[in-house]
Amino acid sequence: MLGLAQRAVDRRWRLPMGPFAGRYNPYDPDYIQDPYRQLDRLRAAAPVYHSRVTGSYVISSHELAAEALLDRRYTSNRRLDTSLRSRMFFRLARFTEEEANALDNTLGAVPDEVHQLMRKAMAHDFGKRRVTALLPRMEFWIDRLLDEAAARGEFDVIGDFAAKLPILVVAELLGFPPQDARELQEWSDSYLVLVDPMIKGAGITRMNAAFHQFDPYVAETLRRKRAEPGDDLITRLLEHHDAGEFDDVQLRVLIMMLMIAGHEVITNLIGNAVACLLKFPEQRKLLTGEPGLMPTAIEEFVRFESPIQAAWRIATEDLEVGGVRVPAGRAITVLIGAANNDPAQFADPRRLDVTRADNRHLGFALGSHYCAGPWLGRVEGAAALSRLLERFPAFRGDASRLKWKPAAGLRGLYELPLTL
Repeated sequence: MLGLAQRAVDRRWRLPMGPFAGRYNPYDPDYIQDPYRQLDRLRAAAPVYHSRVTGSYVISSHELAAEALLDRRYTSNRRLDTSLRSRMFFRLARFTEEEANALDNTLGAVPDEVHQLMRKAMAHDFGKRRVTALLPRMEFWIDRLLDEAAARGEFDVIGDFAAKLPILVVAELLGFPPQDARELQEWSDSYLVLVDPMIKGAGITRMNAAFHQFDPYVAETLRRKRAEPGDDLITRLLEHHDAGEFDDVQLRVLIMMLMIAGHEVITNLIGNAVACLLKFPEQRKLLTGEPGLMPTAIEEFVRFESPIQAAWRIATEDLEVGGVRVPAGRAITVLIGAANNDPAQFADPRRLDVTRADNRHLGFALGSHYCAGPWLGRVEGAAALSRLLERFPAFRGDASRLKWKPAAGLRGLYELPLTL
């Protein structure tokens, strides 16, 4: 998938359509606009399906998706993917030794014991208590961005708010200066090709160029933090590094990956939630009248329009999934968006319900690769939406003309203009 999608984005080729694509085609424009109809048909016909387009085994039921995410016989290390798709990606990418070394030391690619040490090292700063303590700073940035919007009378929820806020928050959490937010966002956006090569503007060349700017910036930040430690995640990660838990490259790559992961998903969460409120005015009215429902509503937004639509894993041994054999070294694609809209798990799944109880969605994944920052997403998303509804309860927008990013693994909007 990566090689095919990369060529399609860079050269604007037509992506695979028609009979060749088979039952699952995330590149189809109709799928990009509304994936759930195709996913419903796929789940009903073949909850485990070998995709011609992605070259992976696609899982679309909630039950099988949850089992796969919890199964330790899968790894997220893309280097272990023996498929032609993966081999061609690494061959065509032509990474330098330095670039390849960085790629081999991402959180998902490091040995399991190092992965667990990294997760423990950042658990405090991404935990509920620490994230909640950051709420006043989140509200400071939220109000600043909304003040700018109020002065104009209208704004783009994505470009003016949802994309800017997470960068400012995660930069402060890590210990980067807020004035560097624009550069940090540009570098982070360049890495999205590793998550989803369909995203406009993503590309191997752009990613590699960003790496050679981002990496020395992080190295300089680490030198500064050694001289002047702060109450921030980078300072604490340095302490774990000095204790021998991970090496220099792993430390720098971890910081870069946290910056990247800390903004794209939350950007999509906020934007998708506002789109949901425009589509379902009765739910918006209910939430505006009962702001205490916001925590439950956040879980429903994550389920209904999942910011993360898919997760990739590699089988480390021959496995059987739903009666289908998955050979060792082959990839599976866990369709989180499909699982989160499985009628076997959720009653009337395509109805937004901000009061939905027992909402066991997979929006933050499960298992050893469970999202590192679910509380950051929950608290920041709730703060952003609460303040928006509180300050501009009558905001207006057109939910019938949404422009979704072409992406198989993520779901978010290019823009969402509002009149306040």
